[in-house]
Amino acid sequence: MPIDPKEDIVRAICTESFDNERLSSSLFKGENTSVSRLAIIPLKEHWEMFRKHVAKPPQRQLLMIGEINVLRLQELGKTHETPHALTVEPRPEDWNPAHAEIPQKISRGLANKINSALKLHHPPNSA
Repeated sequence: MPIDPKEDIVRAICTESFDNERLSSSLFKGENTSVSRLAIIPLKEHWEMFRKHVAKPPQRQLLMIGEINVLRLQELGKTHETPHALTVEPRPEDWNPAHAEIPQKISRGLANKINSALKLHHPPNSA
């Protein structure tokens, strides 16, 4: 059953998805795109979890976390030149009980629209 459109989801943004200027369409392009649910795990706890399980230093560093509301994601899909009905399905993992996936195939153009709508979070100061 898809998650509630009122929920906010996040995606790890690593070095291969950001060239210091813009986000790559590869961040959301394709199918079965992994995301995580803020309703289950708060943003603050995602940093360490993504560093531990998504980043693969030194070549793959966690740079930012992108956040978007599910309803906003769905609106972007519906209003795209080729409309897409996007859903976010819960797919809990042992390491991330908040894990979910966008199962539909997302085109490069739609991925770029999603990227533009993301609220970007930068790592908290590790002091």
